[in-house]
Amino acid sequence: MAKSTQKQALLTEKRIHQAIVDIFMEKGWEAISYGSIAKHTGLSRGGVQRIVPNKDAMMSAFQGQVAQFVAGQLDFSTEKSITESWLIALENLQFRNCLKFFIGAISSDTLGKTLAKKGFDGFSDKVGQEKMQSLIGLSVYRLLED
Repeated sequence: MAKSTQKQALLTEKRIHQAIVDIFMEKGWEAISYGSIAKHTGLSRGGVQRIVPNKDAMMSAFQGQVAQFVAGQLDFSTEKSITESWLIALENLQFRNCLKFFIGAISSDTLGKTLAKKGFDGFSDKVGQEKMQSLIGLSVYRLLED
């Protein structure tokens, strides 16, 4: 009996984590709340809060999915293709939500800042720091239009 309960708990945790990713991709980090997760999963707010007791726990639900999504939108073959694919990706709401999260997390003292640094460092390793800075600057200007 205990194994079934443990299995159910893991499935519930997975459901909540997927809901966090879904809400984030569709509406952005600001839209993630106990209420939005509860509504998305059909669970109670209290049930959600037991699994993800704070914003850091909510961020942990990403488990690398955000950086992986961003990387999946880009063509790293040449410097020109990186820029072109980045510009195309900026038209994608989910890509913009990821960038808004990373840029917004820079000013926080949370796990988000650590995730943002790790993401930016990873892309800098692939494209070079100067190129990464250029793309981020370009993105900030483009995001100001939203």
